[in-house]
Amino acid sequence: MSIRDKLRAQESIMSDHDPFYATSERIVYYKNLDDHEEFAYIDYSRLESVEIIKEPNHKALIAGTLLIVGGAIMAATLQYLTSWPAIIFGVGAMIYGGIGRESHYQIHASNMTNEESSIWRLPYWGSGSFIRTIKTVVGLDQEFI
Repeated sequence: MSIRDKLRAQESIMSDHDPFYATSERIVYYKNLDDHEEFAYIDYSRLESVEIIKEPNHKALIAGTLLIVGGAIMAATLQYLTSWPAIIFGVGAMIYGGIGRESHYQIHASNMTNEESSIWRLPYWGSGSFIRTIKTVVGLDQEFI
């Protein structure tokens, strides 16, 4: 089967970001696997918001921690002047890493379970046009794109 077999009469696909499809009536999740297929949908009437989710930059957090610990050890034992800049850069790296970066879009709908929420996560990179289509159809604020 294909996504076309799952569409309602008079329903058409306006935008897609595989395995997500924005149709004229709803958002569809369709994945055709070898032994089965996964299918879910959200009617536009249930759609509440689309949120950008940020995740921390773990590499910067680790680097900041190492700089702070290394700088503290150098300051306590060897009394190098370079230990203070290392501590300051470490704190800066921790702050930068904690701010995070955009990782994915989360589509929220009314009466959505946690299991459904995990399905409706789209990667941040490459799905902006798809999200823009959904927001245009539903009329959600454009400031969150």
